[in-house]
Amino acid sequence: MAVAAGSASAAAVLIWLGVSGSSSNEQGTPRAELSLPAVAVASPEPPTAEADPSGTDQEPLGRPTTLPIPTPPGATDSAFQGEADADAAAEGAVQDVKALPELEEHEITVRSGDSFARILSRAGHTPGDVQRILNAGESAQSALTRLRPGQALTLLRDKDGALAGVRVAVDREHKLLVRRGDDGFEASMVPRELEREIRRVEGTVDGSLFLSARRAGLDDRMIMQLARVLDGDIDLGRDLRSGDTFSVLYERTLGPDGSTLHKRLKAMRLDGARKTLEALRFEDPDGRVSFYTPDGTSLARTFTRYPVDFERISSHFDRNRRHPILGVRRPHLGVDLAAPTGTPVRAAADGRVVERRRNGGYGRVITLRHSDRYQTLYAHLSRYARGLNVGDRVKRGEVIGYVGATGQATGPHLHYEFIDNGRHRNPVTVDLPRAEPLPEEHRRAFREHVAPRLAALRGDSSAEIQLASQGEGR
Repeated sequence: MAVAAGSASAAAVLIWLGVSGSSSNEQGTPRAELSLPAVAVASPEPPTAEADPSGTDQEPLGRPTTLPIPTPPGATDSAFQGEADADAAAEGAVQDVKALPELEEHEITVRSGDSFARILSRAGHTPGDVQRILNAGESAQSALTRLRPGQALTLLRDKDGALAGVRVAVDREHKLLVRRGDDGFEASMVPRELEREIRRVEGTVDGSLFLSARRAGLDDRMIMQLARVLDGDIDLGRDLRSGDTFSVLYERTLGPDGSTLHKRLKAMRLDGARKTLEALRFEDPDGRVSFYTPDGTSLARTFTRYPVDFERISSHFDRNRRHPILGVRRPHLGVDLAAPTGTPVRAAADGRVVERRRNGGYGRVITLRHSDRYQTLYAHLSRYARGLNVGDRVKRGEVIGYVGATGQATGPHLHYEFIDNGRHRNPVTVDLPRAEPLPEEHRRAFREHVAPRLAALRGDSSAEIQLASQGEGR
């Protein structure tokens, strides 16, 4: 799988990694997308999402089909409960203000040149009111001293006309609420009323997974998330075939204006002729988030497959390779990843530097020890990361050097070796070490959480699919 979390560009790698037996000049026909909006939102008509200014919010193709999404009985997902409590508290805070019959709401549109003091003065309030509101907290100071023309500011007044509070949207996801209490004014940031929906996208592999997922309607960011989940379990050049199918569930959060605020991958299924994989996102009660197979096996790997953003594999692992310069048979105990000179090389996993020197035909080399069992080697570097020395500890994804052609090399590339208990393994095919599986005490909550997602992934629409769309909202 030619993708590295936090390092290699999944988009670039997935584009060049074609599929065996596929035809690049035929476009696969994407299946219809299944849209699963949350029941928590009482909206008479679904909003129309505005175009994402970043250009990555491409709406999936096909006609959405709507299914109800009630909360599954006995749901114990801590993230679901935490977000539900937060939303209820925030909405309750707003409702408490709006529900009091003696309070009146007066909405004001900020004009060019306006300040908070000028707005309150124009509305008949005193400089003392201004100061008391601004003293309610840092959030009040920050939001009310940076008002922009066109913003809507709501003043809350009691039956005597005295100022009882202020409400103003500070961004697409939050608003400031300042309320008068027994001890003066208090400020709080509360979530705006946001809609979340679960969407399902299906497609057929034709060409590369990247292009196939694009045709099915997934944007580049979502494909990057998908690629990181697949990293280590699916080799896109070996395991995929034209005609393999995939199904993806993701959560889309909409702002009050209907625009997409963000998306999050929830689950995916790849159904292939050679390999089938299902991955489901889960946050345990301790707040740890990862993707797991239906039996609780973690898909997270402690190593990145490729430690550099490369263009192509210029030489594969081969114990009987003819050396391109020397012309003799000599084992090639790593993989050569061609990339421009100066491309950052990153640590494949947490570890310690045990070698940093020129080493004959390898040129500039760095070797990392990751445990008593694993080592990785990075050769032909043009230079090392500044300040990096033998004995230093590095984190996975940390830059340790830069691609070059030092030593015996026909062009700039990274020669990368993966060593397991002293034995060289093929970095492209080695089964990378997994993170710990889901603890037994969380298995029941996991099964309850993923059951409706599995049903949706597998196309079970014969009965009402129960999905908690706020299940992992944070």
